[in-house]
Amino acid sequence: MTGGKNAKAESQLALGLAAARGGQLADARRLLEEAWRSAPMHPGIRNALGVVRLETGDPEGAITLLKGLAKDAPRAAGVRLNWGNALVAAGRPAEAIPILERAVALDPAAPVVRYGLARALQLAGKPDEAIAAYRAVLHQLPDHVDAWANLAAALSFLDAFSEAEDAARQALAREPAHANAQFNLGIALLSQGRWADGWVAYESRYRTALLARQRRPSTRPTWDGHAPLEGRTLLVQAEQGYGDTIQFVRYLPMLRARGATVILQCPQALVPLLRATPLADAVHPFDVEPPPHDLQITLPSLPHVLRLHDHAQVMGKGAPYLVTPVPQASWTLEPDNRLRVGLVWAGSPTHVNDRHRSCGVAALTPLRSLEGVQWVSLQEGPAGADAEAFSRDGILRIGERVTDFSGTAAVLGQLDLVITIDSAVAHLAGALGTRCFLLLPRIGLDWRWAAERDEAVWYRSVRTFRQDTPGSWDAPMSAVRDAVAELGALRRVGDRLPGAGSPPALGR
Repeated sequence: MTGGKNAKAESQLALGLAAARGGQLADARRLLEEAWRSAPMHPGIRNALGVVRLETGDPEGAITLLKGLAKDAPRAAGVRLNWGNALVAAGRPAEAIPILERAVALDPAAPVVRYGLARALQLAGKPDEAIAAYRAVLHQLPDHVDAWANLAAALSFLDAFSEAEDAARQALAREPAHANAQFNLGIALLSQGRWADGWVAYESRYRTALLARQRRPSTRPTWDGHAPLEGRTLLVQAEQGYGDTIQFVRYLPMLRARGATVILQCPQALVPLLRATPLADAVHPFDVEPPPHDLQITLPSLPHVLRLHDHAQVMGKGAPYLVTPVPQASWTLEPDNRLRVGLVWAGSPTHVNDRHRSCGVAALTPLRSLEGVQWVSLQEGPAGADAEAFSRDGILRIGERVTDFSGTAAVLGQLDLVITIDSAVAHLAGALGTRCFLLLPRIGLDWRWAAERDEAVWYRSVRTFRQDTPGSWDAPMSAVRDAVAELGALRRVGDRLPGAGSPPALGR
């Protein structure tokens, strides 16, 4: 590299760093990209550009630069930290762990390096190790607010809800408006069934990076629960996953009872199902401009503004509250005298806890030997092809034929039982009153199932079976097998199956 090119690259590096410090990331990236082209082996330029690529939403571009730089500078802990952070941002936290462990070994006194490792461990589904790493960060730097906030989330994953509450409050004592700490406090409180304070803290979800982008713009005022609804039109917008929508639509009749005309806006896949049940006056998909309205609110905010503060109010009658649609020809099952059981073994792979909540088809193997059962695969997506691993010719694959939740509901209406992981199908079965055996993980139990009590459940037709040991489905599957065999025995002797709407044993 000539002296002129070197001087130009150094100047662009200085200007790029100044722009980055000033928050002008687009300018910083342009300058640093130019500097890199002039001096492609310059370690400072490569490191700075890698960080700016990451901060401008290009983690893969950052990985390309930083991986090579780490090889050239094997003892640079900061480079390894940036490389690991880029892998985490790219959704590859497991790959980041050994890289960040090496960074900690190179610079054990740096809390920022240990914090990067803690985040990778947490996002890779290793809450025990993440908790230890966060505590090590806090031992070095007791006022690390993000470490306190993330420690709260990791503790909740292990059912340590009281400790999670304490950690979140430690974060909030240092930074009262910290969105993630408030949200994680809400999860810890809701998991304990402490509804009044839990709903308040849960409102902070709109300020978290995870959920802020889901909030849809509206020019109308947000209903606060106090303003009269008589003669007014209220737009209620769904939020988060399909299961959340199915769970929270139970509150819509409370709005109509106050005199509101209720318009629900939700994903298209739910529209036909929710139009079939008169919970709202109208149901529209998100890609259609909603009709004129006076006020708006998001669906999961309803328990807060309606001030539902005890189990009976929050869970209501428990279900059913949705109508089972009449099946179309492609959804109609042929007559069969056997016990008819639907199966779902996998959820969305992008779900934060999917590695623990999805059991996979292999975990269902103990069920295959049951006699007198017609198995029905409700599994959608790529995992639907795994039905052949359960039984090549002894399972009816109907999940891949269904295009929306109205079709799924119609199929559920023809089943005696559905066995499912924690997914939207569990909520749908419960809301329809279909008998459901719900498989729950030991790690990362969702707050709604944690909050259930023997006397208060979200869905009276849903019975839960939870892992005793993280990663092992043996015990819950054995219990499920026995429960299915009992239903099959009743069917064979001609007895009427117990009503799905009877109070379930929680089975935890």
